[in-house]
Amino acid sequence: MKLISFLGIANYQTANYVWRGQEHTTRFFPDAAAHFLQPVQTLICATPTVQKHANLHELIAQLTEANVAHEIVPIPEGHNEADLWEIFKALTNAVAEGETVAFDVTHSFRSLPFLAFLAVAYLQAAKKVRVERVLYGAWEARDENNHSPVFDLTPFVTLLDWLTATNRFVETGDGQALANLLRAGMPPGIQMRDDLMARTLGHNLKSAAEAIESVSLALRVTRPIEAMQSAAQLAETLAQATPGIQERAKPFQILAERVVTEYGQFAVENPTDEPSLRDGLRRQLQMVEWYIKRRHIVQAATLAREWIVSTLCLRFGEPMFDYTEGRKYVEGALNNAAERRKKAPRTIEPSRCDEPLEALPCAETLSKLWGQMIELRNDIAHVGMKSSPKHAALLKQKVEAMYPQLLELANVLLPSDSE
Repeated sequence: MKLISFLGIANYQTANYVWRGQEHTTRFFPDAAAHFLQPVQTLICATPTVQKHANLHELIAQLTEANVAHEIVPIPEGHNEADLWEIFKALTNAVAEGETVAFDVTHSFRSLPFLAFLAVAYLQAAKKVRVERVLYGAWEARDENNHSPVFDLTPFVTLLDWLTATNRFVETGDGQALANLLRAGMPPGIQMRDDLMARTLGHNLKSAAEAIESVSLALRVTRPIEAMQSAAQLAETLAQATPGIQERAKPFQILAERVVTEYGQFAVENPTDEPSLRDGLRRQLQMVEWYIKRRHIVQAATLAREWIVSTLCLRFGEPMFDYTEGRKYVEGALNNAAERRKKAPRTIEPSRCDEPLEALPCAETLSKLWGQMIELRNDIAHVGMKSSPKHAALLKQKVEAMYPQLLELANVLLPSDSE
């Protein structure tokens, strides 16, 4: 592990720094940090002014005496924006891909702490660097015995991870990164085996991770029934996991409400039960819009087609979840209606749903939309492997144009309970 520290020209006072049962007396916290963390190398970021100052010479002498390998990382004074970019570059270049690092921001000054935190986030994402610790030696918080505490700022670094993962889940539906962070907060296996509280804590965090994964996966593979069930369980599961989140995943405690709000719109506890079918279809239409807004065009087109069939199954009293006994007759009637309206229709095979479909006030609109849906679905399903495939942008445009028509159909086919 590398330790990256900073040094200034202030008149640092001697303090007895205390961290996790260890103590070390020194003027310079980089010396204490090296004692606590035992890095393979300590990097001291120093401006030209610091490089000439007695502070650096004294710190180097202390590190040398303690047999701590060290290196000076030259950085500019930071008088302008160009300097700040050079400092950022120096910090990120000092670490190789995949390395483990710790940061000490105690003697950093002006904007350096901010740049250090940004460097941490950048290194994690761009170089897959593992950040072991971010420490601050709080000399100003010393007690009457001159014992100065050391603040572990590492959990605050993970705020960016939690924010990024939550945004990814809310904006795209991919909850894997968020689930991984929750699992990372679980106590070690041995601790969970021997300690009931740790076991309960781990179980709650695992349940929260699984609930997020369940909703995420159901949406990504277009499983609306499963998505509605999982969304209904999500709020309850996260509420039960609150003690664990408060203790081991504090940043998510604030973000959890956003997750529940986003996916609560799809929540139906028993979507296949007869009393819930109408509500479930309304939620599925919301899913179509959700997919479109996130540019999940394949899922939007797939669900939109099945939504039309499901809605007519409910309208005609056909089994919604049985293709052989219900859905195939509705699909047959839709195909027939679209075929009849062609200039040169082919021979059609009658369906028992032909008559009720043609009796609908929206039969013309429905037939036209279904014809477009067939063409769109076939183009998507064959992944453009034909002589004249539609461009992706055009497919997106067509799916977006269909959604207002679906809303109009819903007003006719799924009137509110009060109507």
